Amino acid sequence: MSSPSADIITIVPGRDPDDPTSCLLSWRGQDWTAAVEHVRATAVDLFTVATWADVMMHVTTKLCLDPHTAGQFTGDLIVSQTGRKAWGSEHTVSLLPVGSSKDRQGLVLIRRGRLKGVVDTAEARQMGLAWLTASEAAESDQLVTEALRAAGGLTPERIDGLFAYLRELRSKADHG
Repeated sequence: MSSPSADIITIVPGRDPDDPTSCLLSWRGQDWTAAVEHVRATAVDLFTVATWADVMMHVTTKLCLDPHTAGQFTGDLIVSQTGRKAWGSEHTVSLLPVGSSKDRQGLVLIRRGRLKGVVDTAEARQMGLAWLTASEAAESDQLVTEALRAAGGLTPERIDGLFAYLRELRSKADHG
């Protein structure tokens, strides 16, 4: 596994009105698309799994349980409360709450195929927010693109230029 921060997955909204609404995900040189419903569900799971990882570490440190017992306890609690054993999606990434007893920090394990990485819980929440934002932007951008096509007057190149400018504005807004 790599260190936290190295495994943030980037996401860009898609906008092709002829295709189902999707987002482009990139991680360690691999790109794939996922439908916005899978992106949105995984975003929610990023928040949920981050919370469970924090709970697991809290149980470990505050109750002085060994990490294995705390992990089992938390795992049983997750299943009993949610009915779920798996998080994420085969279309996006799978997620698992884990922790570092050495650093006393909750972590989120991310997997896709043979790729495996880890982010801390704050990074997982930030990534979840970015994924929710991208899924909403993909839906909005697709509707605007369809409207611009229907209204006529704008060439595909001008529409692409408009969305490149919008991406630039979004990026500036996201980074302060």
